[in-house]
Amino acid sequence: MECIIADAGPIIALCKIGQFNLVTQLFNQCLITQTVYEEVMTGTDRAVDCLQRAIKSNKVTVKPSSAIELELLKILDEGEAASIALALENSGCALLIDEAKGRQIAEHLNIPIIGLAGLLLLAKKKQMINVVMPLLFEIRNNGYWLSDKFLKEIAKLSNEKWTKP
Repeated sequence: MECIIADAGPIIALCKIGQFNLVTQLFNQCLITQTVYEEVMTGTDRAVDCLQRAIKSNKVTVKPSSAIELELLKILDEGEAASIALALENSGCALLIDEAKGRQIAEHLNIPIIGLAGLLLLAKKKQMINVVMPLLFEIRNNGYWLSDKFLKEIAKLSNEKWTKP
């Protein structure tokens, strides 16, 4: 995929650990919705500065919300609904999303999806990073919910050891 549409959760998580550049290095174009932009900007952490820098350097483009979003708002939060709506309007883009309900709906709508862990696995495969698990533990330590079961699965996929810090 040449293009990625990012939901707020993965943006915040990657910015907090200083790895948002992976998104812009793996994909030629990164789009976010106005709703996701506002969601990230309500914070007071590193994600605000990180996203502002990415937008100023033209690595991220903010797109207006869509009419399709109104239907999705009946079943999803604003950010996920807006991101899925934008993905429906940009068929050449994958969707970076972790929220389970949003992923299920995106899959049902045949939108290509990738999660935060999948993005890190791809970055490792392309030799942009050497390890996945320490980054996932750092993301979890910064408040992003990742279960032990999920992390053990990713450890297997990444051929890394499962060692809980």
